[in-house]
Amino acid sequence: MKGHTRTKWRIIKRLFLFFTTLSVIPLTVLYLITSDQLYRFRQYTYGAIAGNGSTRQQLLPFRVPLHPPDGIVHHLRLAQHRLRPQQHAQHERQAGPDHYSARAALKNNATLNSQYRLDMEYMKRRMEHRVERLQKKCAEHRLNEPKHNYKPKAWEYLIQPEYHLVWCNVFKAASTSWMYNFNLMAGYTPQFLRKTKDVPLQLARQKYPRPSVEKLKQAINESISFIIVRHPFERLVSAYKDKIQYALPNSHHHKLGNRIIQKYRKTVNGKPTTLLKHPTFSEFVNYLLDEIKHPHYEIDMHWVPVTHFCTPCFFHYDVIAKFETLEEDQNYLVAIGHLDSVIKPQWKNAGKGAHTNDVLARFFSELDNAQIRGLYDYYRFDFELFGYSAKGYFKDLITN
Repeated sequence: MKGHTRTKWRIIKRLFLFFTTLSVIPLTVLYLITSDQLYRFRQYTYGAIAGNGSTRQQLLPFRVPLHPPDGIVHHLRLAQHRLRPQQHAQHERQAGPDHYSARAALKNNATLNSQYRLDMEYMKRRMEHRVERLQKKCAEHRLNEPKHNYKPKAWEYLIQPEYHLVWCNVFKAASTSWMYNFNLMAGYTPQFLRKTKDVPLQLARQKYPRPSVEKLKQAINESISFIIVRHPFERLVSAYKDKIQYALPNSHHHKLGNRIIQKYRKTVNGKPTTLLKHPTFSEFVNYLLDEIKHPHYEIDMHWVPVTHFCTPCFFHYDVIAKFETLEEDQNYLVAIGHLDSVIKPQWKNAGKGAHTNDVLARFFSELDNAQIRGLYDYYRFDFELFGYSAKGYFKDLITN
């Protein structure tokens, strides 16, 4: 009887150990996975801390089609975060009574919308780095000096006096989104903007008259000035797709496409090499390169270089946002401009504007190196001023 009892307890004990082990194993695995992911998360968001804790480890750059942006992706999808009142007071004390102004308050404030919490100090350094590069390259190439065919242009800038914003509207660089935002700030309702057939830019110009150079410079001194830029070749492909490949019937760009086909489409034995009803990318590039050399009209604003369109070397920017880091950059702009109660950062036409490596490779595979070199020369200053590279686009050649 005793032996039977001992056997029974031995079986119960072994079963207990067996099931305990089964329960511990998944918990252990879960702990290890979670710990590893937490470490990776902390390393990704805050950077590994070394030495005195002030050094940010350089992480692998966020990869965008064919070129990396400057800096690393650095935002968190977390709950709303606001600086405490004492932190605002600290900013004011650090700035000093002689230097702290309403404009400085806008730029030092870290109030964010409900979706993001940014590392504001990191974003500030990012913008300073971009502005410093722009100013350095402008001076290096003497683009801050007026010439007979290159003078400051204020034509495409929009001045928002109520919210103290100045923006140069670069087409094919989130222009649809921010034109919508500026129309909201001008007093148009979202319902009206959804229903109206009027062109957004025409609506905006009814509220934001085209400024003179003098008025623009004065407004910039009292505002947060910004521009959104994009890799020149990506912007060109976006413009081609939107305005040439998918041109609206009987529109200006549709008629332009027909003229391009008539002039640049090759034939073999009297037959066209393609039956496409729109110009190929190569035909479009040939047209553009000819227009650059022998212009018949002013170059279309959708593919003219930013350097000529906005003349950025003549005006100061507080924020240089990039299409490749737009999500972070526009949230930073909304934060320092106290715009979170007025607009919500959004990206209209995201599907139309975004390109994958395959899409870009397909278009540029139609071009030879002479065509690519011609495009690079045309957009050279956009590449240099805003820190973009053409590596990967050339088949055999290497450029900076």
